Parts: sequence; structure tokens; C-alpha cells
Amino acid sequence: MKYYLKQGIFPFVYQLFMAMIAFGILVIKDLVWLKVLLAVLNIAFYLFIVASVAYKDGQEALKVQMANDLERREIIRTGEDRPLKLHEEYKPWKGFVFGLISCVPMLLFLILHTIVYNATGSYSGLGAIAGIIGMMFFIFFRLDASNATDETAVVPWYTYYGVLVAVPILMLTMGIAYIMGAKKIMRQQEMIREKQRQIYGDNV
Repeated sequence: MKYYLKQGIFPFVYQLFMAMIAFGILVIKDLVWLKVLLAVLNIAFYLFIVASVAYKDGQEALKVQMANDLERREIIRTGEDRPLKLHEEYKPWKGFVFGLISCVPMLLFLILHTIVYNATGSYSGLGAIAGIIGMMFFIFFRLDASNATDETAVVPWYTYYGVLVAVPILMLTMGIAYIMGAKKIMRQQEMIREKQRQIYGDNV
């Protein structure tokens, strides 16, 4: 579990950083088109960063799997108990899990928001915390906030669920990038094996 938390912490911390940028975008006066453009670029930059990290993670995970396979052969050959890095080993689903873990804090506050509102019928501020964490996406529900009056500035309790769009986006971005990173190493290994076959024949 520690390994998965470690992998999910970077995209979560970066979410908070990009949320601050989103707040800066939100206070721009009147120019909604500019806010939309900047918000889209903010998300695009974030997804590029986390995808790049997940891509590298996929490469490293497949290398760990290859090293583990060598160790497993030695275990079978010698019977010796050798350490394996099982948690770091490549599995296609892991990148999607990393993306989900990065959304856990936001999801927890949304769950608490739902429980408190259904139990009391009153606004607790927990939804706002979820909105702050996911402000990079929540901004699209608040683009008119800088022009709002005191009456319209109140956010309906259900609006905060808009941040849930972050979950599939992050899961798909990190999951696909993770798999693509691993596939790059697979292709490199296949090219190496093909060259070996050309030089040494099919006995390699």
C-alpha cells in the first residue's frame, strides 16, 4: 500500500499547485473566453506532466519485472531465496490505480459532504474543500464567480460533484501513459532479440 500511496502523491500535490493557478484564473474580470482558454491550458499542462511521469513509471516498472524474471530463473535453478520487488513490478492496471489514488482526498471530502448534507440538510463546507482540491476542473462551474453578487455567489450543494470529472480523466491519462511507457521497453527488447536472432540464429 505504501508503494501505491507514493505513486499517487505526486499527481495529488501537483493538483494543489494547479488549483492555485486556477484560482488566479478565476479572479480575472469579465473575460470569460480568456478564463476558459487559460483553464483548458492549465489542465492540459497538468495532464502532460502526470502523463510524462506515468510514462516513465511504466518504463521503470517493466524493467523491474524483467529483473524479477531473471531472479525467478535463478530461484528455480538454485533454490535460493532471492528478494523480488513485487510491488514495483509492471502490471497494466497499476497506472489507472495511481490516477485513482491521486483523487482519493477529493473523493473523501465529497463523500463526507454527501453524508453531512443528507443527514442535516445544511451546507458544511466539505464540498468546498473538494472543489478547492479539484479547482483545476471545478473552475468550469465557477467561471462567472468574479462577476457574482452575494446571492449568486452561493454554490448549490450538488455543484461540487462536478469535480468527479477529474477521476476518469486522471485514471485514463495515467493508465494509458503507464502502459505506453512499458510498451516502449517491450519494443526495445523485441528489437534486441530480433538483432540477436539475425546474428546468432533461432537458437538465441
